[in-house]
Amino acid sequence: MKELTVTLGIFAGSLLFFYSFYFVRIIRGNPESFEGELLQALANWVVQKGSKSQGQLWMMLLLSFCLELLYFVLVFAVIKNIALLIFTGVFVLVEIYHLTSFGVSLTRFFRGEIKLKHLFNWRIERVSALIFFTHSLLVLVSIVVY
Repeated sequence: MKELTVTLGIFAGSLLFFYSFYFVRIIRGNPESFEGELLQALANWVVQKGSKSQGQLWMMLLLSFCLELLYFVLVFAVIKNIALLIFTGVFVLVEIYHLTSFGVSLTRFFRGEIKLKHLFNWRIERVSALIFFTHSLLVLVSIVVY
């Protein structure tokens, strides 16, 4: 059990670190510049990779799903705080919606039905980022306190 706790701590700490950059921009009220940079980098990458980008983006989505699944399984295995577990359950539902809607957008993009700038629903991305930041912080606090 100690190994799972350490693994979850490293996982949550990494999430907290990486989401903190986006979190700060959201809280300050200017996430659009960061989102624009991400979208521009993605556009450049898609142009550079050409048709290979389709498979790689689907792999990225699959990897995201697997990492989130691992994170949530670790949370349910390690955390004993019922409030945090309920929050986690709700968060799982948000992430299912998030990843599913991105998968639908990805399909529509590769069919030529939407432009790259419409690939992301930035409101959902922001909500997901805010929840991931908050959740990972609560998980770290829970590990340290309990």
